[in-house]
Amino acid sequence: MYDLVVVGGGPSGAICARRAALRGLNVAVVDKATFPRRKLCGGAVSPRVREILDFDIHSALEREIGVAVVYSPHGQRIVGVLPGVRGLMVRRERFDHLLLEKAREAGAEVFEGVRVVGVEQLRSGIRVLGEGDSFNARFVVGADGVNSVVARAVGLRRGWKPDYVGLCIAADIKLPPDIVESVTMDPETGQPAIELYLGAVKGGYGWLFPKRDEVSIGVGAKMSSKADLRNLWHRFTTDLEQTKGLKLNLSGRSAFRVPLGPPDGRLTRRRCIMVGDAAGLVSPVTGEGIYYALMSGIIAADVVAEAVKRRNSLHVAEYDCRIADEVIGELRVLRWLSNLIYRSKDNMERACSLAAEDPVARRLAMEFLIGLRPARAVRWELVKRLARHYPLRSLRILVS
Repeated sequence: MYDLVVVGGGPSGAICARRAALRGLNVAVVDKATFPRRKLCGGAVSPRVREILDFDIHSALEREIGVAVVYSPHGQRIVGVLPGVRGLMVRRERFDHLLLEKAREAGAEVFEGVRVVGVEQLRSGIRVLGEGDSFNARFVVGADGVNSVVARAVGLRRGWKPDYVGLCIAADIKLPPDIVESVTMDPETGQPAIELYLGAVKGGYGWLFPKRDEVSIGVGAKMSSKADLRNLWHRFTTDLEQTKGLKLNLSGRSAFRVPLGPPDGRLTRRRCIMVGDAAGLVSPVTGEGIYYALMSGIIAADVVAEAVKRRNSLHVAEYDCRIADEVIGELRVLRWLSNLIYRSKDNMERACSLAAEDPVARRLAMEFLIGLRPARAVRWELVKRLARHYPLRSLRILVS
């Protein structure tokens, strides 16, 4: 019997397995894929990721980015720069594979190509049922994404509310490195930039992210917005081709869902903990979830290690308390900001105008976007700034 079986070998599962193995637990990771596996994702990662990992990820980085360009619905261009701060761009195939190898290096057993179909509670443990195999454990961590089998099997979630899940269409498009540089170059700073197009879709945004020899292009919105995403994707990519002077091969496009935090309700059940996307720990402003995936994986590993030490399965409830303190509070602030910005195109335009005029507000908005500091601290500074200098315009954003 394993101390811990982790279902899912993505970032949250891999880092959980590594942390638990380093703490002396007998750990298995089970994933339906064989790594490295294709994972469509914008690939923008908060610089905070480096602070919480105990190993170097330089080999998995595609690019470091110091500039973000945000376009308002009417085309106003806002350039955000934080001196000395670099966002990270990764290709998920390489990044996820590195994390899983680090888990294996720490002593976790990795079972690839095994699809998990259910979970059974045992008298003194829990069994993970895979196609052709099963795994008995004292505890299970569900790291199996937005469509989590584990969450359904243990009764933690049947589905997502429309306002708490986003739908995206995206493609990673191969381009020569010099073309990537030219089409994403910001003329003001002379640096490649990530580009966000607010209002490109109803209730969401479009993006163009540079990597080394490819760009990630996509659109995404909350399911509750009922946006006609397929037509909006076509319009967005057509506009990009015209403005960037490109002919894009979009044959690799795909649709996928992204949970949008904070989660509603508990994330634990008898001997079971949910992490990462499976727990809904994703920013509702940007859709970025890798930082929260890693944080939740680390916390889950520490809670399980303590539960094994105490021989007390009830200790898993401590995970809910720690996630509430360290992650969910931040996601609630981001939910507040998301509801304000994406409420209407007029609100997007007002927010962009304020950021364009006020360099302090623009800096704070950038800190929100890349997660440089805890969202609660940034919100308080931003609200004070806007209330003091732009009371009437701020009120329109709040009540519109």
